[in-house]
Amino acid sequence: MSKQEPSSTRRPPGQHPSRSELRASVVWPVAISVAIWLAGLVIWIIAPGRLDVLVSGIIAAGLVVYLVWYQRQIRMLPSERLFSLLLAVPAVLGITLGLVRGEAIFAITGVSASLLLLTAQRGLSAPFSYRMALRSFNRGHLETALDLVDKAIDARPVFWESYQLRSLIYLSVMQFGQAERDALKALELRPDAHPVHNTLGQLYLAGSQYERAAEAYGKAIDLSPKQALYHFYRGLALYRLGEARDAAESLAASTRLGLPDVTYELQAYYYLGRALEQNGEIEKAEEIFADMVKFADGLEMLKADLKQQPDFPELAALRADVRDMQRRLASAVPQK
Repeated sequence: MSKQEPSSTRRPPGQHPSRSELRASVVWPVAISVAIWLAGLVIWIIAPGRLDVLVSGIIAAGLVVYLVWYQRQIRMLPSERLFSLLLAVPAVLGITLGLVRGEAIFAITGVSASLLLLTAQRGLSAPFSYRMALRSFNRGHLETALDLVDKAIDARPVFWESYQLRSLIYLSVMQFGQAERDALKALELRPDAHPVHNTLGQLYLAGSQYERAAEAYGKAIDLSPKQALYHFYRGLALYRLGEARDAAESLAASTRLGLPDVTYELQAYYYLGRALEQNGEIEKAEEIFADMVKFADGLEMLKADLKQQPDFPELAALRADVRDMQRRLASAVPQK
């Protein structure tokens, strides 16, 4: 398995969005707009001379309430929560002055200042040992990375990215139990972190736990539906489970979204063709296998990558697939 970032919730591509997605994309924007309009109407009736001040007060209070609600989704120390709220003060003051004086420059300046301060806080909030651990991990120095990320967790135990990174390190050396433990801890701290669901999907696939892998990638897709790799790996898990129709839908979605390199394209077309065969769509499968020839350059890279991998439960199945892939490439005729 390659290193990635570094009833089930999954939804096959093409189905209708969930109720929560509809609320986020349609219902809530309309409801908020209506609420603001009604509030402005009431203020205009009660105190028409103070409309700008009262509206700005409502906006400022709403911003603070939103920040407090949003921070509830993330584990933070009380001092960090208070500091984050204070960083929003320039935006609140800018919006207020802009509405009272009728000049947009105040609002633009205030919001820009808060965004810059929040960005700086985010950059500085990452422990230095975490940044060094990430650099070591990207360079392949796993022991150094593990030592540094342990220090990062000791320094800031509520920083979810450290647990995600340590999970990736353990996954790289096929220590699945430790990898799962840290990934679950990262999700406890940040439930909407789709890279962590990706990590769980990777380790479940490597351990041939296909149902759990499909579920993990279903959650990752719900959180980040445009990630082609999530659709690819979900399709692979479903293919292993024998759910050919759903597998074909996920794999086809991955090819439409654009996979990162030729090895993934090669695998996506291969598993898509196999899923179509299992589903009895032989002519479509033949077309896919013919198109697969366009990505034949990825075969040797894929074989070399699998050759370097340490042993894990899924490795034998992957190598068998590569042998079958090579045979099909040798006999396939590219589509014109």
